[in-house]
Amino acid sequence: MDKQIFLKWLKINSVCFVGAFILIFILVQLFPDIMLGFWGGWASLISMTGVKGAAEFSPNFNTFIQIFCRNSISVFIVFFVGLLLVAPIIMVMYGIFYSLVVSLAPLTGVTFTFVDWILVAIEILFMIISATFASTLATEIFGVKPEIKQFLEWWKRQLTDWKNFWLLPEQKRNWRVVFKENLKELIFFLIIILVLLLFGALVEVWG
Repeated sequence: MDKQIFLKWLKINSVCFVGAFILIFILVQLFPDIMLGFWGGWASLISMTGVKGAAEFSPNFNTFIQIFCRNSISVFIVFFVGLLLVAPIIMVMYGIFYSLVVSLAPLTGVTFTFVDWILVAIEILFMIISATFASTLATEIFGVKPEIKQFLEWWKRQLTDWKNFWLLPEQKRNWRVVFKENLKELIFFLIIILVLLLFGALVEVWG
């Protein structure tokens, strides 16, 4: 795995996340009532999916397992879409989400503790790492370099190719070969993510 490509994707994904985070934070300061309404609609949509927070459970091992599984599913989704070179868009969405959580907390009577900040930092970290690692593999699979111009041109071709719109993008190299060549890095990545997921669940339940 090319470390320079990894670092470039890390920069792109981080910029997308931070940019969305700052933009929403500014909008909350300028239009708090409108953003509260927006957050209320988003929260209602999330609740319809049946997703629950740690506060809705009793602090026990079963809760720990449920939160660990929930976060693991989120990581898998981010990793999968990252392999399809959609990670920057997902990072924008996560930037919006976490910015709303943090900036609207004082307006809803919620006090963010030191533990809450640690939890948010952990979740952001394993999402960005997952997206970046997947994007780096995607570069080898699809031959798209971590450059905004090339990234946008590639997606423009994919979206305008109506005949193959519902098919997976053409692979320059077989994904199985790429995964096999990067097996050591993949194992290292899984260990890091596992540690972050376990620590995040511990903080959310017993923090």
